[in-house]
Amino acid sequence: MNDKLNLGVIIGSTRESRWAPAPANWIAGVAAEHGGFDVDLIDLLDADLPQHLAEHDMWSTPSDPSAAVAALAERLDRADAFVVVSGEYNMSIPAALKHAVDYYMNEWAAKPVAMVTYGGKVTGGQNAAQHLRQIFPELRTMTIRNTIAFPRFYQHFDERGEFTKFDESEPAAKSLLDELHWWARALANARAATPLPSPF
Repeated sequence: MNDKLNLGVIIGSTRESRWAPAPANWIAGVAAEHGGFDVDLIDLLDADLPQHLAEHDMWSTPSDPSAAVAALAERLDRADAFVVVSGEYNMSIPAALKHAVDYYMNEWAAKPVAMVTYGGKVTGGQNAAQHLRQIFPELRTMTIRNTIAFPRFYQHFDERGEFTKFDESEPAAKSLLDELHWWARALANARAATPLPSPF
């Protein structure tokens, strides 16, 4: 059996001057070296989702989705697991991330998701992670226990402008990816054996 699984790493902020691409590229690189994943880096800034959520998108009834909606749907559907990279804004997640989560349903279902967060407080964005732990179960998506957080990230750059905490976080990243891979394989096998029952 090929043990390589598809991993979607999601850049969860679209704000100007966002830092999210830096930790997203870092965790995507660690995941590529891990050996258990084929990595797809998904930038919500490029996803170009419509600004307004229609009910037919939310409830996944037959429709003619835009090219942007269909393209992201295909990438999310192909993934066996996700890593969501998110800053913490006002104790929660960015609006663009919630918008993208709400646009889809079946594409998220019966898959595990890990979180990499950052923020200005000592918690390092863990309020965002806790909100995602409330949101994803509604889509029948399982959040794994391990997370990685970068508190007060803006204080940890060297004279060349390089972030100094990635190297020391690699052991935690590898543990996170090991756990994510275990759950992704278990749930991929379960989806292959028995379709997930309809929630309705």
